Amino acid sequence: MKKPTLHQAETALKKYWGYDSFRQGQQEAIEAVLDGSDTLVLFPTGGGKSLCYQVPGVLFEGLTVVVSPLIALMQDQVDQLNKLGIRSTFINSTIPHFEVEQRLVNARNGMYKLIYIAPERLKTDLWKAEQPRLNINLIAVDEAHCISEWGHDFRPAYRRIREEFDDINKNVRWIALTATATPEVKKDLLNVLGFSEPMIVTSGFKRENLHWWVTHTERKQHMLNKAVKWASAMGSGIIYSPTRKDCEQLARRYSDSGIPTKPYHAGMSNEKRKKVQNGWLDGSFPLVASTNAFGMGIDKPDCRFVIHHTMPFSLEAYYQEAGRAGRDGKVSYPLLLVKPGDAEILKKRILQSYPDYAILRNVYDALCDELDLAVGSTHEKPEAVAIDNIARRIKMRSTNVATALNLLQRLEIIHQADLREPRVGIHFVVSNDYLIDFIDNTEPEKGEFLDLLYRQFGPQSTRDFYYLDESILLEKLKITSNQLRKALKLFSTQDQLLNFEWEADAKLVHITEARSKKLQIDHHQAYHYKEILLKKLDYMNQYANTKSCRELFLRRYFGEDTRESCGNCDNCKKRERNVIVIEKDADTIRAFLKKESRTLKSLAQHTGWSKKKLKKVMNILVREGVVVSDDTEQHSYRLRIR
Repeated sequence: MKKPTLHQAETALKKYWGYDSFRQGQQEAIEAVLDGSDTLVLFPTGGGKSLCYQVPGVLFEGLTVVVSPLIALMQDQVDQLNKLGIRSTFINSTIPHFEVEQRLVNARNGMYKLIYIAPERLKTDLWKAEQPRLNINLIAVDEAHCISEWGHDFRPAYRRIREEFDDINKNVRWIALTATATPEVKKDLLNVLGFSEPMIVTSGFKRENLHWWVTHTERKQHMLNKAVKWASAMGSGIIYSPTRKDCEQLARRYSDSGIPTKPYHAGMSNEKRKKVQNGWLDGSFPLVASTNAFGMGIDKPDCRFVIHHTMPFSLEAYYQEAGRAGRDGKVSYPLLLVKPGDAEILKKRILQSYPDYAILRNVYDALCDELDLAVGSTHEKPEAVAIDNIARRIKMRSTNVATALNLLQRLEIIHQADLREPRVGIHFVVSNDYLIDFIDNTEPEKGEFLDLLYRQFGPQSTRDFYYLDESILLEKLKITSNQLRKALKLFSTQDQLLNFEWEADAKLVHITEARSKKLQIDHHQAYHYKEILLKKLDYMNQYANTKSCRELFLRRYFGEDTRESCGNCDNCKKRERNVIVIEKDADTIRAFLKKESRTLKSLAQHTGWSKKKLKKVMNILVREGVVVSDDTEQHSYRLRIR
């Protein structure tokens, strides 16, 4: 494989992405990949990690395989690359088997430069059969912190990535990328990936333009209103909230108060979410109220603030989400609102996320029964399953069922994904003749609507459930989702014409192994991660309550050996306000500047003062005309000549 040059990389950067030069660290990472070094990229959120494999992917003759855990991010990146003229595709659990087969044939024939794949797909028979036929030049492991149990999004399948590529040509290049790697995570992922003498490229976790802020309050809604009013005057922003309901309510509240705001969460259709993303990016409205579903792969340079209405579970998640502010380098504000008891609520939720074995077994059996899967039978393909149906089978709350399914997924007993588009299913339980007679003899408006509904679903809906995408159905009927729900409920309970199902909250579920008579789990694997999550929450709580520099706390958490305070966070500002300057301090500076001008660094070394005190003293002396600054890059100070 002929090695592409850095000049070719710069040409590709300009041709496809329109940039004249690489950001800090990107060139170093790309050169390492081109040289064939195992490369680990540690860039903060918004640091431009994806270009570190996309640019080499364009230059190599063969295929770049990108292992990614996020279905939505795969789709977004593939869409963006194809718009740029870079042929790309993805493979994950939402794609039918025949389509996966076709995409792999296309990849074998050289039709793609990049192919994104979920880690769980690497162990499928189809991928294993096709992989040796693919001309793979580069393997990129995105969101590489998922490899480690100490990573905040641990995925067991990530630990087998190197193993799944064991037969790959030894000349294939490897790159791993993450925004949130603590020292434990970095050590673990390098070991698991088998990187020998790796090139580690980091741009550091310091974000000088971000003013990290935490507000403790008993009146969280009141403070949120004040913060939004204040911050929205600066530009666009994001409010992160824990539930879909909160997002909807906040969007209505701020839109009604004159700040156009849209909700964003996983319960919305792909089309609606895409519309919100694009509207926020192009400035159609300034504010998004979202769950943590929003932001991955979305780059809006002029986002001025990110407000967390509720404390996240980990500093990794917080740093990643809050770091979406200020990507253009201008002053921006990540704000965390904290109420007494927040950490205890989160701790309780972590504990509830680990249901005991009896619950796991009941949910597993109910899921298999819902899928009509007999003991010893294998599940051929992912199927849509309504969580409510499972809950009714075993008389359990839907939220508890969802929690159990999540744990079964972590144990790799099942794989689940959100439906790409909510669907509505209808089964007319009366004969065609009865239905037509009802349409003809009921009120005209009601009959007209029912006739139109029946025409959408057709005669097949009288034999069994027939499903249509919600967005298509609403467009045909010219009504809202809520209006459709009310109408179907009326036809079902009052008129008894039909049964209906709403798959907005359904999951695409695939049971990975043949159904067992009695669920077998590794109890250590199932429950020890709980302790890791509790420890991460403790660090998050420490950050919220620290009296020291907040950025310093973050940088040390991520392994940087530093003592320099940021000077911009709420704690640094409080200390600055408490610094007292006396006449003796002014005399000290005069004495040091008597013979020659000096920089702030030099003055700090000679005075032994804190950065905050020195800046305050110098600001006073400049304001009073005692000293002047030369405004050079070194920022030297000298005595003013009288």
